[in-house]
Amino acid sequence: MNHSIKRKENVNFASVIIIQGNMNNLQFNIMRLIKEEDYSDTDQFARTLYKDHDEVNTAIKNLESEGFLNEGALSKKGLQELESHRIDNAVILAAGMSTRFVPLNFETPKGLLKVNGETLIERQIRQLTEKGINDISIVVGYMKEKFDCLKDKYGVRLIETDDYATRNNHASVFAAKDYLKNTIITSSDLYFSENVFQTYAFDSYYCTTFVPGKTAERGIETDTDDKIVKTFYGDKCYDIWVTLGYAFFSEDFSKKMIDFISKEYDFPETVNKFWADIQDEHLSDLYMYAKRCDDDVIHEFDSLEELRQFDKTYLENSGSKIMKQLCYVLAVDESGIVGLESLKQVKPSMFKFRCRGDVYVCDVNPDERDRITYQGRVYYPCRDLNAGGLKLYKMDKNIRINGGYKVDVNGILDTLYDYSYEFKKYHDEALPLCAAENVISPFANLPLSFGFQERYIMNNTYSFNMDDNFIGCEKLFPFYQAISDACERIFGAKYTDPRPFSGMHCIDMITKCVCKPGDKMMILDKSAGGHASVKPVVERLGVETFPAPYNFAIDDLDYDKVNQEIAEKGIGFILLAPSDLIKSLEITKIDTTNCVLLYDCSQLMGLIAAGLIENPLKTMKNIIMFGGTHKTFPGPASGLIMTNEKYLHDEMETMINPTLLRHSQMHQKICLLFALIEFEQYGAEYMSHMVHCSNYIGKRLKEDGLDIGEFDGHISQDHQVFIYTSKDVMDTIYDNAYKCRVTLNKKHKTLFHDYGIRLGTQEIARYNWDDSALDTVAAIVEKLLNPNVYVEEVRKMVDTLPEKKVHFTFPDEVVDRFRKLMHD
Repeated sequence: MNHSIKRKENVNFASVIIIQGNMNNLQFNIMRLIKEEDYSDTDQFARTLYKDHDEVNTAIKNLESEGFLNEGALSKKGLQELESHRIDNAVILAAGMSTRFVPLNFETPKGLLKVNGETLIERQIRQLTEKGINDISIVVGYMKEKFDCLKDKYGVRLIETDDYATRNNHASVFAAKDYLKNTIITSSDLYFSENVFQTYAFDSYYCTTFVPGKTAERGIETDTDDKIVKTFYGDKCYDIWVTLGYAFFSEDFSKKMIDFISKEYDFPETVNKFWADIQDEHLSDLYMYAKRCDDDVIHEFDSLEELRQFDKTYLENSGSKIMKQLCYVLAVDESGIVGLESLKQVKPSMFKFRCRGDVYVCDVNPDERDRITYQGRVYYPCRDLNAGGLKLYKMDKNIRINGGYKVDVNGILDTLYDYSYEFKKYHDEALPLCAAENVISPFANLPLSFGFQERYIMNNTYSFNMDDNFIGCEKLFPFYQAISDACERIFGAKYTDPRPFSGMHCIDMITKCVCKPGDKMMILDKSAGGHASVKPVVERLGVETFPAPYNFAIDDLDYDKVNQEIAEKGIGFILLAPSDLIKSLEITKIDTTNCVLLYDCSQLMGLIAAGLIENPLKTMKNIIMFGGTHKTFPGPASGLIMTNEKYLHDEMETMINPTLLRHSQMHQKICLLFALIEFEQYGAEYMSHMVHCSNYIGKRLKEDGLDIGEFDGHISQDHQVFIYTSKDVMDTIYDNAYKCRVTLNKKHKTLFHDYGIRLGTQEIARYNWDDSALDTVAAIVEKLLNPNVYVEEVRKMVDTLPEKKVHFTFPDEVVDRFRKLMHD
């Protein structure tokens, strides 16, 4: 035999302990591969079983000494041993509704879809029979009649279950209880590029693949013979083997599994469990071995978008009548219908998609409702887009919803009072149209009065260590944890760091932690709306910067050139800090395979949190998303760093504090926490109204002849409105705004066609002003165009605007409950 071996990365090569006279999993699988695959070479065994040279040769020698092998061939004893472990049958689970697979799931069970020319379930039936497994049962439920043809064609058995719509797949396993012996359990929607089924099995096992980086899948830990000793989800699931594909139940495993399901079936908490969840709870009894598979062998498709990546025919022709009808009425090819998402939480027959820049909701079982509300957005029926029993709704572009020295202390106090009075009076009377400012609620301001600002705590949620901390800080730690929990819920962030003081402070902290002098970084140039401070800050750290290619004709990056320059110049970091924008960058088009994206989402944080802007943290690798929390997100002026990459988190976690930052000002952080909880409850409605305000005001100004920035027929996707002007008009508006107490700012950059004015609607939206108030706001802006503006007239117009009362926040009784803490 060949004694060379190519080591697999990320595999534990600890030697297997061989006990003479006892068969183990490795030995058995060597015999199985000799029989099933005609293996004879050490390298073949090692590659397939993920073992090293010494392990394989030791196992072979043991098998020969025990008489199972004779000069590398199976002996009669070895054949008898294999036959005593023959797999009896297979059960294919095919009862589910596959609700994420819209719209194909409305017409065809996922297991009956053709992939690369072969029906998924029929491919598995063929692969099973190739392994001598002919006793095959299929558990059916949803569209069960569509599986009838398989009975005559393959002689399979259909097992019906009525619990598929209300329970998870434990119910399908239970439905097949009478047929569970030494049984393969697989799902009809799996695609195996190689036949990974077996004729023989040493003991129960589950297919596993190695996943680099972070994963949401079920991770495993095994002993030296590949027996699974622990399963887990969460932070530990990083660069790890996960269970994926089919499983094999030994007869003993089957009996125990059915016993556990029988006892727990009627428990309310059982309803949503997978059978693997029940296994996790009884792992000592329901143990399994890991069958390791290459990462390109097992494929599971959760959505049409994923299937399109694997089988390109689905880009043009999915075979779906629903897709065909949509293409007809929208005059597009199937590839033009993207972003498909089930809306079963609204109605089981509804799904959402994007087409040519617009967002639609389709109902395949329509009713008479005249609007759909989802994630703070409203969709109205498209009168001219009804077809073939379908009803389409389209998103409204305006997004309507509905210390000594002798000092004169008293004199100083008087002066401070005057300063404070002037500040408050000005901002009470001003029309706030500054895109960089917001207002926070009484609720989010509460922690400023509780004494948090005097207290210290070192470290963060993930690195808290009482031995190196201040006594009493343990009372602060839960707040950090609560911030992390809230950000995981809202942003899907596995790792959160709220210790920086602002968005720019985030940039400073992050680059100091993850970058080093000489690194190459692509940045968004200030001429293209990037934050002007980024370049001098990072270059002072010794980082070489390159401007990101930008297409001013479409107000977006040139992503092809971006990716080309990243590859050609060996750029390791991309820092995008858009400050001026009326649409979000499509950053998911950036290839971050070999670089790290640092994404400052300060201007868009609220919109991302509300689900109105795509959240790149959920889909992109090698990304740190961060920002200031006081623009569209209505929190205190703070900083927030989030990532789902453990290696990036590790580089920042103990470097930021206590190395770079000693006091993180807890009052600010706890105000942020309060704002996060408030936003979780009211943020979607607030953000939707904010975008409506931008579009409404921009439309009014455009109708009156102003040159308003637009994209794809929209005026704004966020809180900003661009007014393009000459230099003289820009200066006139700005000077008049100053005199009339209107807060805004002027711009001189290519993005504004040289000169312009930027308006922000996030603060007036927080006051929930209606359209009549917005009409007044637009009229006031128009007045500012007059070089001879009548200041008092404009100020009177401002005075007619509604009260500046913060909306989209908790009611007074909630605030009062916390205020009582100051008097107790």
